[in-house]
Amino acid sequence: MNITISGGNKKLYDLAHSIVDYCSKTILSKQLYNTISIDLEFDKNLHKESGVLAEVDFDDRNHKPREFTITVDCSVSKRRIMESIAHEMIHVKQYAKGEMVDLERCGSTKWQNKIIDKKTNYWDRPWEIEAHGKELGLFVRWAEHNLLGSQAWTQEKYN
Repeated sequence: MNITISGGNKKLYDLAHSIVDYCSKTILSKQLYNTISIDLEFDKNLHKESGVLAEVDFDDRNHKPREFTITVDCSVSKRRIMESIAHEMIHVKQYAKGEMVDLERCGSTKWQNKIIDKKTNYWDRPWEIEAHGKELGLFVRWAEHNLLGSQAWTQEKYN
């Protein structure tokens, strides 16, 4: 796996690199792990400008891509940043395995061979249900694996 990170400080860089690698090893096959490239970019204005905390785009092809850019708003708490990265890593897995295919010109997404209209409510999109369902568990397991569970920032609540 190739991971590049831009923006943020050294501590955030180290944490982000660690969680991307952990999520990749946890949710991807060894073969996929060895062929994926992640460019993670921190942007302190992402939420303000686009209304999202994080997003992922593929950089090569829309069917089973291998090159991705994850953009994460770094103006929120460290915990929220790490949870957002875990969430986007689920989308990386979905794209890389061909579970999700972006059909931009059709205005829809193929999810497990079913066409889902992009007008579908965000919370009803099956790929978001999976990502939201797994982000917290991945974050907690990563924090425990790295002996970070006793640090206050991993326990914080957010609105």
